[in-house]
Amino acid sequence: MKRPAPIGAVLSAAILLAGCAGCQPDQHLPDWTTKGTPSKQDLLEFHRQRALALDSLIDRETAEWGSVVRSGTGIRSERLDSIPGSPAVAELTEGTVLELHHRFELLDGTVITDWQTDGPLAFEPGSTDLPSGFHELIGEAHIGDSLRALIPPVRAWGMSGLPPDIPQEAVISVHLRIGLYRRPA
Repeated sequence: MKRPAPIGAVLSAAILLAGCAGCQPDQHLPDWTTKGTPSKQDLLEFHRQRALALDSLIDRETAEWGSVVRSGTGIRSERLDSIPGSPAVAELTEGTVLELHHRFELLDGTVITDWQTDGPLAFEPGSTDLPSGFHELIGEAHIGDSLRALIPPVRAWGMSGLPPDIPQEAVISVHLRIGLYRRPA
């Protein structure tokens, strides 16, 4: 009669077989540390690719808009309504305060601020602390205009965002109507 193999022998054989399961010459991963820091060309290419991806995202989001206007800085906007003959914001006297009935949100629909919840924004062109993209967008409008726009991160809150409400590199969706500020009674 055959005796069963001792448990220690069975475990040793299993460990040896498991170690040989991938019996191939050792494969070494590339040594990334030999590259060092990225070159200027690497960084330029990385940023070019990021800019193209962001541009494609904004184009996709505005593809179904009626008549999209693209600024030289990448802002896409569409005038939804206007009052014929109303003055251009750029022609207003210095110190004029505008009232913005607005909704600012992220592309995922997260609302940053909304006039129905937070009240309208008082906006003085050139003096308000909103990012430059908002000044550019409003500076091209007329009193009474209703518009929607997408502002790329470079013209909104950029690389840092505005934590916790606005993440890094966020595209900002803007819906607004521009009027002259009227002091509450």
